Amino acid sequence: MALFGTDLSTYNGEVDFEALKRAGVRFAIVKATQGHSLTANYYMFVDSKFKRNVEGLSRVGIPVGAYHFLTASNSEECDKEADFFIKTCEPYRDKLTLYLACDAENYNNKYLLGLSRDKLTSLIDQFCRRVEDAGYHACHYTNTDHITSFINLDKLDYPVWQAHYGSNVKRPAQAGDKLAIHQYTGSGTLPGVSGTFDLNFGYGPLAALIVRDRCGYEDQTFDYIGRSDFGEEILLRLADKLVERALRPIRDPSTIKLASLMRYCCGFNKEMSDYLLAYKYADDLYRKMYLALLN
Repeated sequence: MALFGTDLSTYNGEVDFEALKRAGVRFAIVKATQGHSLTANYYMFVDSKFKRNVEGLSRVGIPVGAYHFLTASNSEECDKEADFFIKTCEPYRDKLTLYLACDAENYNNKYLLGLSRDKLTSLIDQFCRRVEDAGYHACHYTNTDHITSFINLDKLDYPVWQAHYGSNVKRPAQAGDKLAIHQYTGSGTLPGVSGTFDLNFGYGPLAALIVRDRCGYEDQTFDYIGRSDFGEEILLRLADKLVERALRPIRDPSTIKLASLMRYCCGFNKEMSDYLLAYKYADDLYRKMYLALLN
């Protein structure tokens, strides 16, 4: 099981955001900007539906991130494109609670085509570092072929949004624990919504952003975990396991017990299990995380 989401751009036309919510969409990544146009002679532009998509998704309570389509072939252009992306996103900082992603594909992209594996990897890293330095959560969009042939994934310390299509939509293995989002089709349909969509599954790292934003570290239950020596590891492991089972309907969330999840999460070491189970607000934290992902 995983969180269900989509990604949107001007190519989706007019979107009924309420219908997306009713169709079960729990997160969305929208196109914000692009470097060079691939079909015309202009440079650095904003997707025409960016503002509408961010505001519409936020209005109906769907968590939102954004992405930039990279065309920079050198370090100087990479910084320019990253800064343009960040500047475009800045007015919506409070709404863009998910990733700001770098989409670096060399298919039909003459600006990246021909770059060495090391060079393309370096540009992605440079772009994502710039995004993180601006105070956002960075990730990079790639696909299975790029992972195996065009980038050095082991040199990129960021969550991965991986396109991996096919009749078998199981979680792809190439990105390992770095996998945050799996784009599993580019022509999906949604009940009650016209048109076709890119559809995605979200996993632990993405879920952690959602619960972090919706629960907030100012909450005593979350703050206690956040200040622990291994708070981030607990959060990521909890979120990853939570999305595997949280979408199974639970009639009464007040009955949720963290102990049952901890037994389910056999990957936890005993120290972490004892720590979290001894925490008096643990069940409350679990319930809040569960509700944050579903609402």
